[in-house]
Amino acid sequence: MSPIKQRFFTVCLCLALAVALFSGVFAVMGWGSLLGEVGSAIIYPFQWLATRARDGVTGFGGYFEDLQRLREENQALREENESLRGELLDAELLADENAWLYRYLSMKEEHEDYSLCAATVIASASSVGEGGEYVTEVTLNRGTTSGVQEGLPVVTSLGLVGVVVEAGLHHSRVITILDTSVSVGSVTTRGGEKGLCEGDYTLVHDGLTVLRYLAEEADVAPEDVVVTGGQGSVYPYGIPIGRVASVSYNAYSRTTEAVISPFVDFSDLSHVAVLTAYERSTAETNSASGSREVAP
Repeated sequence: MSPIKQRFFTVCLCLALAVALFSGVFAVMGWGSLLGEVGSAIIYPFQWLATRARDGVTGFGGYFEDLQRLREENQALREENESLRGELLDAELLADENAWLYRYLSMKEEHEDYSLCAATVIASASSVGEGGEYVTEVTLNRGTTSGVQEGLPVVTSLGLVGVVVEAGLHHSRVITILDTSVSVGSVTTRGGEKGLCEGDYTLVHDGLTVLRYLAEEADVAPEDVVVTGGQGSVYPYGIPIGRVASVSYNAYSRTTEAVISPFVDFSDLSHVAVLTAYERSTAETNSASGSREVAP
């Protein structure tokens, strides 16, 4: 054994003997309890540190457990929120569809001679102006398999939308009355003044159209209602178009013109109906008795 190890062994032995001797002496003298208290006092700081360390480790682990639980609860709440949002959106869409179906059925009851094909707008071409965005062309989810053909009028429960210009098997393209290529024979309901309702480059951005070629002395005033006149082979008589916003005189053509505010909101067009068949009449024949031609 090396000298260092011998010294270490000797010191440890001496310490052990000293502790044993002191313990025996204190015990013989009746001071055993005092020795226990002194030992406890010496050991207590180390016990306290060990306890705090153990509690700290336990609390640290509990913190992470609570954090994980909160994350799981938060994820569950997020998923529930998304589910509720989806249900709310479905409810809004259903309410919108029910409102449209109600108006559609009301239109069917009011015009028993109409054969209507309900359709949904699936795409649109718009013109943006100061008043918002106005649709000049739409694509519908109905085509020739549903009886939709080129040249048929398109309406909503409020009034005239436009005319079908292209029909595929399962879709069709419609030009609205705001487009400059559309011209509709029209008449005012108060004075019976006839003209052509046409799209205008200067008005389309405001969602307006114009009634042209009225007689020079035409009895037309703001707030007059304009409807289809029934002339030609496209539109039946009496489909509401809009209301007169202003009246002016065209000195070049010597005719009266009226700016029309359409009844249909072309900034929010989602559901329409195509008139696949109807009784054709005009302002003159509308009140007359007798048979009418069925179109188309």
